[in-house]
Amino acid sequence: MCAATATILALSGCDPTERAAGSDRAGEPTSTASHSTPTAGQADARPKLQTSTVAVDDIVLRVGSQQAAVVQADDHGAGTRTVTLSLAPGRTALLALASPGALDVDSDGSITVLDGNGTPVAAVSPPAPPSDTGDDAPRIEVTETDATHARLEVEDLSAGTAPDSNADERRTGPARVTFVVGTRAIESATWGENEGGRSLAVDPTDWARRAGEAGLDLIRTQLVAAEPEADSTTMEHQLVCHAVGAPDKNTWNLEPWRPDVGLILTATAHCNPV
Repeated sequence: MCAATATILALSGCDPTERAAGSDRAGEPTSTASHSTPTAGQADARPKLQTSTVAVDDIVLRVGSQQAAVVQADDHGAGTRTVTLSLAPGRTALLALASPGALDVDSDGSITVLDGNGTPVAAVSPPAPPSDTGDDAPRIEVTETDATHARLEVEDLSAGTAPDSNADERRTGPARVTFVVGTRAIESATWGENEGGRSLAVDPTDWARRAGEAGLDLIRTQLVAAEPEADSTTMEHQLVCHAVGAPDKNTWNLEPWRPDVGLILTATAHCNPV
């Protein structure tokens, strides 16, 4: 998926139509915090972790970090929670799945939440620093520790760099990290006619469009469950092409009658192979 994604970015010539801004639906914070108790030998070695609960529909995640995470339902819409952490460079946060299933960390840092049958039921967007941090933004590494746990670690930008009074605070101070957990990836999927053939207009949710590989996993799963005809190779390639090359296009139009020419040629055909 990684190599194909990079090639699509280079070859796709889609001219996406900018999507209108989502509605502003603010919710109350739903975070809870509790202190874990280290053993006597650990008391001086590391600070206590605080645990925050992220509950979305039937999915329950727990985030362990030095400071309690803020968990909010906001303008990403129903079926989502936005999680904000304050994480010092070199420190880690632990993400644990508390409901049945498993976590699958994708190559872009997003996380697919699977149920007991291995079916995607939720997605965690790639953790990111605030958009205004620019070139000083730290890299956030996400790694899978076992089937139900993942670790988030903020890069220590001060290591191996010359002192810089203008950047020291950004390099050594806590980084604000945000990610979205969501369970509903599609607003609608409607059949119609386009260019002389049947066309399925797919409208993914705003957060799923930006939830990386995990978001695409969830979109694909929910689309095929709702419209079994979308479970074909040509429609899969058209879906991936839109997700990578035109994520903000108003609807992703997928046609079952288009030939299966492979993912790369689908991208060079602007997602519309003939």
